[in-house]
Amino acid sequence: MTTIESVTIFSKYYSYTEAYDHMSSQGVKHLGWLNDGITVPTGNYVDVYHTPWSRSSCLCVDPIRRVSYSVDMGD
Repeated sequence: MTTIESVTIFSKYYSYTEAYDHMSSQGVKHLGWLNDGITVPTGNYVDVYHTPWSRSSCLCVDPIRRVSYSVDMGD
């Protein structure tokens, strides 16, 4: 039996880049930007980071499947 360790997610990231780099360092594959028309597989995604004042530049991660995608909602 194989056990998959869940991705570690901090309670707060200070920038999109910090969150993205932390996920990448754990082997999370970034699928791309939803605004570019990517298809996101079904999963249990967590909003890891979003711009505080507008929720733009969101980074969503499925911590078990180790995949992520981003959404730019504009400011």
